[in-house]
Amino acid sequence: MKGNDKPYLERIKTNLGEELFISYCNAKGYKINRLGFDERAGYVENFFNLNPLLRNLPDFVVNTPNETFVVCVKGTANLKKQEFDLLPLMIEWFSSKKAPLVYAFCFDDREKPALVYPEKVIELYQKAKEKRYESDGVIYRSLAV
Repeated sequence: MKGNDKPYLERIKTNLGEELFISYCNAKGYKINRLGFDERAGYVENFFNLNPLLRNLPDFVVNTPNETFVVCVKGTANLKKQEFDLLPLMIEWFSSKKAPLVYAFCFDDREKPALVYPEKVIELYQKAKEKRYESDGVIYRSLAV
C-alpha cells in the first residue's frame, strides 16, 4: 500500500522533513520554536474542518544569530494546488521584513535544507507540470528545488 493510501493517523508516525530541519537547526545552534501543528505529539481532532490558513500554519520560528525566519517545512518537493492557492495569503499574514516567510525543503539525501522564499515557490510551481495523486485525486506539482 502506498503511503498516500494509508489513513492519516498511520501516515503521521514520523515527519522526516521536520526531523531533518530540527537537526539542521540544532547543529547550527539556531533557536527554534514550534509554531504550527505537530501531527505526532498534538493531533487535533477534526483537523480538516479547520480554516485552511490554520491547517497550513508555518511550522517554526527560527532565530539565527542575525535573523528571524518563519518557516514552512516540506519533506517532499510536491506542493498541492490547495497550498499553492494559499501562498499570497501566507505571505501577507505570516511574512514581515524582519521575519520573512521561507520554505525549507528537507530531504534525507541532502546535507542541508533548500531554503526558498514563497515568491520563488510560486515561480517554481508555475514552471512544473500538474499531477494528481491516485489515492484521492488531489492536484499537485513537483517543484525543482
